[in-house]
Amino acid sequence: MRAQHLEVGPNRRLAYRQVPGQKKPTIVMVPGLHSYLHMQGMTARALLRFCDLNDFPGVIYDHECTGESNFGDPIINNTKDVLFSHWIQDVHAVIDQLTEGPIVLVGCSMGGWLALVAGEQLKERLHGMLLYAPALNYVYPYYQTHLSRLPEDVQHRVENGDWLATHHTMGSALMKKDFAEDSREYEVDLSKPVNIKCPVRIMHGLEDTEVSFTQTLELCQSIATKDVDLIIRKNGPHQLDQPHDIEIFLNTLDRMLKDHPVDLVES
Repeated sequence: MRAQHLEVGPNRRLAYRQVPGQKKPTIVMVPGLHSYLHMQGMTARALLRFCDLNDFPGVIYDHECTGESNFGDPIINNTKDVLFSHWIQDVHAVIDQLTEGPIVLVGCSMGGWLALVAGEQLKERLHGMLLYAPALNYVYPYYQTHLSRLPEDVQHRVENGDWLATHHTMGSALMKKDFAEDSREYEVDLSKPVNIKCPVRIMHGLEDTEVSFTQTLELCQSIATKDVDLIIRKNGPHQLDQPHDIEIFLNTLDRMLKDHPVDLVES
């Protein structure tokens, strides 16, 4: 399936893939920071296949300036200008322009943070949420940690506005000072209620060295709905992208959809 393009603003667009379906809700995957969660990653591809086999409308996409949305056209590829708030806008543009009716947001890693921020604004359209090692408030600490590991001359360039694609075991990721600073406006305060009232399912691995499992416990307590289930993978790392992890992920989504059918909720 070839990627299609969605205009999200002046000289701004992203790439997406979509499958139709007769059932409700529409399932939208919000990608994370690293390349293993882009459209070409196993998780996104498995989710789109699940939607196709089960007749649910489904959308996957890549944030602006990442993955297949990293267009070669210098007018469109605004990597030096992209901000975290643009990625929040991407979530809303995908939902507003590509979906109708109730939706389920699937947010993996930093996509879980983005899904929560967007989900609080969707209100009655948000039918369910599945989060996968949600990386709340992740970008600024990530930026500081990886900046400190760079040679001094590269640190100086990045601190003065250059951008960098970092590469490590989780794949490539965008690192940019103003992007990281902009993300702080959207950090989630877990000492206050998180206004999500739909069913929520969360997976997290105890061997996750990127995101503290204790933060996910705090999130479970802060989410407004009582319908929250947390699935622990004792030997699971942050990625949770192995076949057995994805099987549990899809089974969890399937069970949530069956337990909360749209027709019963709307009747």
